[in-house]
Amino acid sequence: GSDVDSGWVLAVALADDIADFLSSGGITTTIYRGFLPQLPSDAVQIVETGGLAPVPKMGGAGGAVTERPAFQVVRRSESVATARTEMNTIWKLLHWAGDRNINGVRYLLIEARQSPFALPKDESNRALYAANFLVHKEIT
Repeated sequence: GSDVDSGWVLAVALADDIADFLSSGGITTTIYRGFLPQLPSDAVQIVETGGLAPVPKMGGAGGAVTERPAFQVVRRSESVATARTEMNTIWKLLHWAGDRNINGVRYLLIEARQSPFALPKDESNRALYAANFLVHKEIT
């Protein structure tokens, strides 16, 4: 239905915006949105995760003030040091980034939910580092 379709559009748009922000911040590793193919070994994945409910207007009636979607970034590499170092760079770019327009959407704040952390290695024994982020943005 249309709810599923509009949710997919939101997820793609959020991942596109974050990918564009990372690219403009100097991340040159290939960035994938929502999936992570087996190759190349050096890659970044952005996937939307469960966020929080929108912030309602004063008194709770009449809609929401801001949306609060969430996403995860995963950095994969054959080198643990490379995955960890670039994930730290990505974390620093995103954590507390705020009050900026990305592709016509006003992002009020992007906040890290924790510091970067190691995931178990993938089936090809490659290192994976990740971090989760919460977004505060204007209703789109």
